[in-house]
Amino acid sequence: MDAVQESYGTVYQVIKEANVTGYITPGLRGRMYQAIDTLKQLKAPADHISIAERISVTLHALEWATLRRDDSRRKADWQSLGALEEQWLSAPVPQS
Repeated sequence: MDAVQESYGTVYQVIKEANVTGYITPGLRGRMYQAIDTLKQLKAPADHISIAERISVTLHALEWATLRRDDSRRKADWQSLGALEEQWLSAPVPQS
């Protein structure tokens, strides 16, 4: 698998792992940052990078909402992550 496809797959895996575990596991945001950096290096479409960056911010917000035990904020952030997941899945992976 080439680096572009691998980076797109990593973003999806991060979302899936967050959804399966129900929280932000150690290292999850780091993997997301790495995927975003790779997407930027490989000059992925700007709108795809933007979605990935918003996913990263949402993961951070989820982590903080969980730490603060803010259930209403956490619920809203999970909904936002779900919407971003749909956007990510509809973004076609560029062919190298």
